[in-house]
Amino acid sequence: SFLRPLRQSLMLPWVFLTIAIMLGGWWAYEVLGWGGYWAWDPVENASLLPWLTATAALHSIVVLERRGVLKGWTVTLIISTFLLVILGTFMTRSGVFNSVHSFTQSAIGPMILGFLAAALIFSIVLLAMRIDLLEAEGNFESAVSREGMFLFNNLLFVVLTFTVLVGTVFPLVVEAIGGKQMSVGRPFFDTMVVPVGTLLLFLLGVGPALPWGKTNAQQLRRALLPPVIGAVVLLVLGFAFGARNPWTLITLAFGGYAAQVTLMKMRSPITQLRKAPRRLASYLVHAGVVIVVVAIAISSTMRYTQEVHVAKGEAATVGAYTITLIGVDERQEPHRSATVARFLVAKNGVQKTILEPRMNHYQTMRDPIGTPDVYSTIGGDFYLSILSIEAGQQSVAVNVIVTPFIGWIWFAVVLMGLGGLTAVMPSVRETSARAFATDMVEA
Repeated sequence: SFLRPLRQSLMLPWVFLTIAIMLGGWWAYEVLGWGGYWAWDPVENASLLPWLTATAALHSIVVLERRGVLKGWTVTLIISTFLLVILGTFMTRSGVFNSVHSFTQSAIGPMILGFLAAALIFSIVLLAMRIDLLEAEGNFESAVSREGMFLFNNLLFVVLTFTVLVGTVFPLVVEAIGGKQMSVGRPFFDTMVVPVGTLLLFLLGVGPALPWGKTNAQQLRRALLPPVIGAVVLLVLGFAFGARNPWTLITLAFGGYAAQVTLMKMRSPITQLRKAPRRLASYLVHAGVVIVVVAIAISSTMRYTQEVHVAKGEAATVGAYTITLIGVDERQEPHRSATVARFLVAKNGVQKTILEPRMNHYQTMRDPIGTPDVYSTIGGDFYLSILSIEAGQQSVAVNVIVTPFIGWIWFAVVLMGLGGLTAVMPSVRETSARAFATDMVEA
C-alpha cells in the first residue's frame, strides 16, 4: 500500500534533480569559459550525492515490489537521500566550502547542521522502532538473476556515494580537527569513480537481460550472448574514429552491450506506453544513461585544446577548423560593458558561423568576466574562450577547444527526465483496477 506513493514521491524529485544537474553542467560549460561541465566541485557533489542514493532506491523499490525483499534497505536509502539533501543545503548555504556555485556566508549554517543532526537521530530511532515491520516476505533465489544484479547495482551506487562524500567532506574535517587546509582534487575522484561507473554501465546491460529468479545455463546463454554483437559494433566504431583510451574503449563496449539490450526490450513502445508505462520509462532512462556515459567518456578523452593569438584579419588553423579575427568591438549594455571579439569560423575550407566570445565589465567588479561562444553540431562543439584581448591593437588570445559528442549529454539527460515523467503515468491495468475499486465502494 505504501510502495506506489513512495515511488511517486521519489520519482518526481529525481526528475527535477536530474535535469537540474544537467543544467548546472551546461551553465558551467557555456558561461564560465573553461570548456568543461563537471569539476567535482563540493557544491556539484552536493547535488550528485542525493541523486545517487535516490537512483539506488528507485531500483530497490522494483525488487521490493517483485520479490518482497530489501524493505529495510529501501527505507534506509530513502532516509539517506533526504539527509543528503539537507547536507547539500548546508554545503551550499553555510559558506564553509569554497566554490563558484556556493552562496555567501550566513548565520543559517549552524541551524541547518542542527536540523541535519536532529533528522538523523529521529530517522535512526524511528527505523529501529519499526524494523520488525520491514521483514522480508520473499528471498533471493539466485545471485545470477535480475534481482541479484539489482542488488549489486545498489551496492555500487552506495560505494559511489561514499566515495564522493568522503572526497568532499574529508578536507573540511581535517581543517576542523587539525587546522590544516587540504583539498581532494579531480584525480582522486576520477581514479575512484571511473571504474565503478563503468561497472554500473555493464550491469545496466546485464541486469535487464537476465530473467527474475533462478536461471539455468541455457537461459543465461540466450539472454547474455546476443548483446555481445552491440558491444563489438560500438567498440569497433569507436576505435575506427580514433578512440584509444582503455577506459573509453571499455565504456564503448559496455555501452554497446547495454544499448542492444535496451533496444531489444523496447519492442512496441506505443503499446508499452499504454499498458506498461513504467517499463517503457525504465528503458528510456537506461537509453539516456548509456548515451550520457558514452558521451562523457568520448568528450573527456578525445577533446583537444590549443591556445591561439591572432590580430585583425589574421587566420589560425586548429585541426580541421580555421578561425579568422574579423575585429574587436566595444559594446555598452544596460548592466555592463563588453569587449567582443568577432571570429569567422570555417571547417575544411567551408564557412560555418561567426562566434563572438567576450569579456564583460561590471561596475561592482574590478576584473572582467569572460563569456565563451560555442558552435555546436551533432558531432561535437567548437569552443572559443578569450584569454586576453586588446581592443586598441585589435589582437586577441583565445583558447580553442574541440570536444566531440558533448551535445549528446544534454539531449540524453532530457531523455532521462522524459523517462522519469513517463514512469509516473498510470498504466491501463492500474487505471482499470482503480475504477473497479471505486465502483465497488459506491456499490
